[in-house]
Amino acid sequence: MARIRPSLEDLDQLVTPLTPGELTVAQALARLDDEWTVYIKPRVGLNLPDFVAIHDLLGVCVVEVKDWEPGRHRRSEQGVIETCDEAGTTWRRVPLQPRFQAARHRFTVYDQFFALPSDGGAPTEAIRSVVILPQYTDEQANALLADPTASDGERQVAVWGSDGIASQLDKVVCGNGCAHPRPESILRLREHVIPSVIPTEAPAPIRLTPDARNIEQNQSGAKIRRVRGPAGCGKSIGLTARAAHLASQGKRVLMLSFNVTLADRLSRLATARCAEIGANPTLISASNFHSFCTRVVQDAEQLGIVMTPPKGASWPVAIVAKAQQAFEAGFQRHYDAVLVDEGQDFALSWWNLLREHVVIRGGEMLLLTDPTQDLYNKRSWTTEERMLNAGFNGQWTDLKGSYRLPSDVVPLANAFADTQLDGERLPIAVLEDHRDIVGLQGPTIRRWKNVDNVPDVGVEIGLEVVRLLREHPHLSPRDIVFLCEYHHDGVTAVAVIEAAGYPVHHLFSRNPDEARRRRKYRFWPDAEAVKGCTVHSFKGWETPALVMGIGVERRSKRLAYVAMTRVKAGGSGTPAYISVINADKRIKDFSNKFESWPAPLAEMRVG
Repeated sequence: MARIRPSLEDLDQLVTPLTPGELTVAQALARLDDEWTVYIKPRVGLNLPDFVAIHDLLGVCVVEVKDWEPGRHRRSEQGVIETCDEAGTTWRRVPLQPRFQAARHRFTVYDQFFALPSDGGAPTEAIRSVVILPQYTDEQANALLADPTASDGERQVAVWGSDGIASQLDKVVCGNGCAHPRPESILRLREHVIPSVIPTEAPAPIRLTPDARNIEQNQSGAKIRRVRGPAGCGKSIGLTARAAHLASQGKRVLMLSFNVTLADRLSRLATARCAEIGANPTLISASNFHSFCTRVVQDAEQLGIVMTPPKGASWPVAIVAKAQQAFEAGFQRHYDAVLVDEGQDFALSWWNLLREHVVIRGGEMLLLTDPTQDLYNKRSWTTEERMLNAGFNGQWTDLKGSYRLPSDVVPLANAFADTQLDGERLPIAVLEDHRDIVGLQGPTIRRWKNVDNVPDVGVEIGLEVVRLLREHPHLSPRDIVFLCEYHHDGVTAVAVIEAAGYPVHHLFSRNPDEARRRRKYRFWPDAEAVKGCTVHSFKGWETPALVMGIGVERRSKRLAYVAMTRVKAGGSGTPAYISVINADKRIKDFSNKFESWPAPLAEMRVG
């Protein structure tokens, strides 16, 4: 018997009950051998497939079930599937064409949760998807869903009826077979599939800071809130705790960021909190903003809505404009709450699109920002006039301290911001309860190296990673992250580290646009290797050992501030590590302060 999550005895945990046909398929999948794990209605990114079956050696099958009655559906002259009303007089296009939906499930599983950054763009046979119509025979199901105009991805989706699941279950799930998938890919997928399961035993509790708990509880019951605070103050943890709290009330929540890679962290934090308080995590969706808009546009196109991007617009501008047109044409995608992290990266028009079209009337919205980390110079929330135009009428909730940063890095980050950055800056404090939350810290091991030539930055970053691993044997490759401004520096650093015999998981590519975007979706900060990332894409994440580069452009200093605030304090007296490779001669003297500042706690605390 396969391992079923949730078990067939615990199907009451599902947000949406199984139809009779879906239950038939669930019972059939349970007959697979015990090497299979079958997830029932899990969340996989923005997707909620009916079933995901995973086997360490036989790969993955995503199953979409359509419990349709024969005679109630047909293929129109335009080639789309339509369904008729109860009276049998009116035919309407189904919201999502089944093979399109299954193909999208397959691509999402492969592209975001299975493939390594260096893999190709098309799913392999290790990831399969099928559509099952349990009330149809195999022949009837294939006749209904046959579409000569289908895309290549849709044609690769197998279609089965009742006789297939009754007598050819292995063929349904395994297809034509596949080479054994990489263990790390299967492991990553298992860690990212969010089952619709409420644990009977709560995990170790997540320690919420007072500020994070205030975000979670929303004691005033405010419908729209704005919170700002410095790096590591607990904004993201508070946001994800709030998402879990709302999910425990049966509410559907959308968490958004601008950063592609941050959505993964938000999802994992929210899922952990759901496990602690007994909420169903599949009620929570996490995405970057442009992927959410892409999903809106795709689903609107499935309904026949025509959208036209502005002439000459870049893809990021065009996809938002098309999403706006979809909503104005009547497309609906509603959530009870929309929570935005790293809001300094958001444009006011994006926020208002969410406020006007996505959150339900009377729903909740939350904006978290840190203007010191405004890498894109959006400055969306700098005046009260702008805030009023975004629907805010209360004051900012200001957070002060950082629980991420080691206490001896806090004054360095503040000094760097005060002397090197312009615009609005939020100072960081070490609060009285810092040690209670973080634990006993050892002194941070800091190193600063100035280089004469900008092209040397990548090589020196790679050499510094190798030095840390060789001189500190208790560090493993997975403990270290290196951050670069430019992809070419990252590619160079990767070559140096790999030549020294250490594995590297990274998103760097010399090829622009599509290859880089694909690598961002596949970057996994928990990979068992040294991690390499741009500063932009590592925003919101943290690491106990950091190597970072500083370039010479106008934006470089703010990138450097964001990078140095990614280092995480170690507990139990364990030191954190931060090394800087600097090419900017204007700030080379900051090395003296960086390497020698003793940072007595008494100078940094606020009561």
